[in-house]
Amino acid sequence: MKKDQRSPLTAYLLGAALLLSAGLNGYLLLPSANYLTGPDLTEAARVAESELELRLAHSQLARCQAEQLRKDSLLVSLLSRTHSLSTGL
Repeated sequence: MKKDQRSPLTAYLLGAALLLSAGLNGYLLLPSANYLTGPDLTEAARVAESELELRLAHSQLARCQAEQLRKDSLLVSLLSRTHSLSTGL
């Protein structure tokens, strides 16, 4: 293509794309308002996450203990039945 046959639209689109890219990169690289108050929010979020994990672990432990207690009581009842049957014979 010769220089005089090129459309100026292509140059405008390329320029707009470059401006949009530069603007978006600049926006994404700027520190946000949350980042400026980060240590306090980060610490609070970390504490909240730890509390949530602790509650989850506590509930899982309680479920495991209840399941083990159920199994133990079933085992004790079976052993007492077999013991009573063996002493009764």
